[in-house]
Amino acid sequence: MTRTRLAGGAAAAAVALLALAGCSPAPAPVAHAAHAGSYPVAVAGAQVTSTSSVSAGGYALVAAGDPVTVHLHDADLRVTVAGPDVDVPQPKPGEPIGAPSAPGVLTVTATALHGSTRLAADQFLGLNEEQSRFALGTDRRSAVVRPGHPATLHLRARFASGHTTLTWQPLGKPLITWDFTIEID
Repeated sequence: MTRTRLAGGAAAAAVALLALAGCSPAPAPVAHAAHAGSYPVAVAGAQVTSTSSVSAGGYALVAAGDPVTVHLHDADLRVTVAGPDVDVPQPKPGEPIGAPSAPGVLTVTATALHGSTRLAADQFLGLNEEQSRFALGTDRRSAVVRPGHPATLHLRARFASGHTTLTWQPLGKPLITWDFTIEID
């Protein structure tokens, strides 16, 4: 018998023992929708309790909406990107949505846990599915984040359907990238 067959058999036996011991994962909750039947729904379990963390010189890739604890040289922050809130065009009755893009807003919120720093619109880079940069407008160029005084920037853009990223580069190179998908339909 070869080592591969022995290893495969040992792995199968370990899985069987774990299942018999009651260590198998709990089944996913089931949602019921009158028009769609039943389907499993992914929910965060009790073990999902931490926030992503990144330090100067590091890098984090997270989903839009996920908060990130950031350790910079002069400040510790909690930063979140929410959205985008997309203004999907309303077609005429009976016509499908035909717009290839729509205006929207990403909301960047930074809360200082310690120290202070400047949060600036020009520190953000937006890339579409083709990795082409898209223009970001803002309600203000920058804000100072310090304890007790969170800062919020509203980044406006024209979003095309598909995969999109927003990267924060406060030190001149990517620190955090928020990943999301735009659906205009």
